[in-house]
Amino acid sequence: MIKLKLQLVALILLSATFFTSAQNAPLEQWSHNHPPASEALGSWVRAHSDAAHLFFEWDGNHPDRSQKFVTWTLNHPNMEVDAFVHHHPEWPELNDIMLNHKPAARGFMEWCRAYPDAARALMSHPGGLRWAGDHLFKADWNMSTPK
Repeated sequence: MIKLKLQLVALILLSATFFTSAQNAPLEQWSHNHPPASEALGSWVRAHSDAAHLFFEWDGNHPDRSQKFVTWTLNHPNMEVDAFVHHHPEWPELNDIMLNHKPAARGFMEWCRAYPDAARALMSHPGGLRWAGDHLFKADWNMSTPK
């Protein structure tokens, strides 16, 4: 019985170590560590290139805010983007994104919820979403000023 308990504790510690190391992995390894999430994020970028441009810029300029948005999205799985925007009227850049790109924002939230570990890992790096846009999906998003 004691041996079984020790094995269980070791398994829990090993799992926690693996999860923590995946969360703290270098940003350059994110796509390699989360291939399905990376592919899905790329699909979102291609489907919503103008909105992706705005999200990448927002993350680059306000990484703390984009991290809060992703965390809120994951912690409130049944809430829509309007609820978040309502509680953050002091974030005009988010309101601008939502004004013209609400379907894209919903799609980004769906991506976060479908790949929560990957979303947390990416957003654990300030500007991680912007980095992904610049290094993984640069050819897929509109480099001009969004409409």
